[in-house]
Amino acid sequence: MKVLQLTAVDFTVKKFLLPLVDEMNDQNYDVHIACNKGEIGREIESKGYVVHHIPFSRNLNVISHFKSLMALVRLMKKEKFDIVHSHTPIASLIGRVAAVLAKVPLNVYTAHGFYFHENMKPYAYKIAYMIEKFWGKYFSDFLFFQSKEDYELALNNRFQKPDRLVHINNGVSSERFTPSNYNRGEIRKSLGINDEKVIMFIGRLVREKGIVELIESFDAVLKEVEDAILIIVGGSVTGDRDGIDLDLIIKSLPQDRQDRIKLLGLRDDIPELLSASDLFVLPSYREGLPRSIIEAMAMGKPVVATDIRGCREEVFPNINGYLCKDKDSGSLAAAIINVLSDDEKLTEFGENSRRIFLDEFDEKVVLERQLKVFNKFREVEKHV
Repeated sequence: MKVLQLTAVDFTVKKFLLPLVDEMNDQNYDVHIACNKGEIGREIESKGYVVHHIPFSRNLNVISHFKSLMALVRLMKKEKFDIVHSHTPIASLIGRVAAVLAKVPLNVYTAHGFYFHENMKPYAYKIAYMIEKFWGKYFSDFLFFQSKEDYELALNNRFQKPDRLVHINNGVSSERFTPSNYNRGEIRKSLGINDEKVIMFIGRLVREKGIVELIESFDAVLKEVEDAILIIVGGSVTGDRDGIDLDLIIKSLPQDRQDRIKLLGLRDDIPELLSASDLFVLPSYREGLPRSIIEAMAMGKPVVATDIRGCREEVFPNINGYLCKDKDSGSLAAAIINVLSDDEKLTEFGENSRRIFLDEFDEKVVLERQLKVFNKFREVEKHV
């Protein structure tokens, strides 16, 4: 059975989709990938994956979207896919229409986090909500949800029939993300860290990830936790609309503050880096169900995050971390200080994070929930 995994950019494939692609290949599906294929896409292709280049625009360029639609229809008709599984907002809107026009038998969408969210202006929320509901009802056979809040909203507002809505959750490998696999002391030494308290951020370097507030809060943190270090891991992705010049922001700080911030760029050794940290922080304005928090929990780290959809499903106040107000550097600083200034909390919250991860966010369970739908469809098709 032939499957197309569709997303806007190749970074998403590498960071989020390859475990599903690998599992489907292992279960004898013929999986293709379609995305805006750049350097990362070519790297993925060199490892034996089938990657089709479909240029997606992440703005409101109607002509560009129409070209992407026609390219997808041609690809789907040529390859005769049995299943199209789309991800990310723009690619999924275009991809699901293309799947209907190409008469693909099974059209599935994973909501990694609905584009509309509680902090949007009402008119913008209403427009995005109506689009998601219309596409869910008329251009989707199944909707998968990482966030339970999104799932319950779709269920209560009848985005699709109840049995076509599936809460899959989100997860990472419990084998790769295991604290005992890594030598914390050696990793910290390689990063030039001794006994300092390490705050870590991992994510895209864009404004909506709260990175500006994180830099602002760090000054207040250092007044209370003098040995704190901030490590920032990540970079920008093609098409980011709210990118920031982080180097420029940091250079505006006093030199002694600059010296306590490390920019590591994009990295593949995330478990190792998390092993070296003491506290993970994600001060986003909008999330689906953030994988970076799950990775930190898997590595036994306490977490400070904003009180928004997704983060609320992973961070439980005074159990494995704290939630703070979004766009509020004071609230963020207070939460960070609260954890870092108490060694017992660091240990207790970290242990609780690991336990919650094992109970709720193991990648194997997430993959099983998706494959259950695909395998059932495959069995039905065998007997048609």
